[in-house]
Amino acid sequence: MNGTRIKAVLDRLRGWKYCSWAVYGALLLLAGLFYGLGEGWFQGAPRDGPASPETTLEARLEDILCTVRGAGKVRVLITYATAGERVAATVSTLDESVSETSGGTTATRSEQSREMRQPATVTTDGGQSPIILVEREPEIRGVIVVAEGAADPSVRLSLQRAVQAVTGVSLSCIEVFEMNYPS
Repeated sequence: MNGTRIKAVLDRLRGWKYCSWAVYGALLLLAGLFYGLGEGWFQGAPRDGPASPETTLEARLEDILCTVRGAGKVRVLITYATAGERVAATVSTLDESVSETSGGTTATRSEQSREMRQPATVTTDGGQSPIILVEREPEIRGVIVVAEGAADPSVRLSLQRAVQAVTGVSLSCIEVFEMNYPS
């Protein structure tokens, strides 16, 4: 009896134009809350996985920006235009071969050379690791700061200037918004 009752409700819901999308959205929201993706994210829940330099910068900014007078709780998102780059040293070896043939009245000489490049490595406790010549930081495209006290223009400007001092991006690439908690 319950199976037919559920089927009847689902059939009735299918008749509504946007109801199926609403049901799917509600199910996704409930699943997100069930698995802890809701409020914990906004309250500074620890990030999963190994800390990359990008997430480390975000965490460091959050730690310092929340100490600005009037800022309150702070969340930071940084977007990047380019990825970081590491340039390793290389070792080149040149393999040359010369061959000469002489047949009657003509002589032929041919030369071949082949260059092979391999990364230069150094032996450490954990094995071989490449020698890094240059390490370029990723280029920051923009920064979003969400803070409790961002409604105050002086707090907003202080947060923007602090982010600019750390990242080097222009003020036009830094947006500060007031934090909104779901009711």
